[in-house]
Amino acid sequence: MLFDEGLVKEFKDLFDVVPYSVMAKKLNTNNVRFKAKLDEPSSLKIGELQVIASILNIDPVALFTLAIKNKLVKIEK
Repeated sequence: MLFDEGLVKEFKDLFDVVPYSVMAKKLNTNNVRFKAKLDEPSSLKIGELQVIASILNIDPVALFTLAIKNKLVKIEK
């Protein structure tokens, strides 16, 4: 739904829906570390992506694709 409606174009857009502090707690990490991972979403582990996808009720493959896409955009810049 988030992807279909075009509400999410970058990985960080996901956290307009759920605050990153809530997600960090669910991932058993601190806010600073999680925020650093948001700046480089390809550094998230597959398990972390699965947890995020589950909480946001989105397809984990779509979330993984978004994380990789963000990495490719940074490389191209």
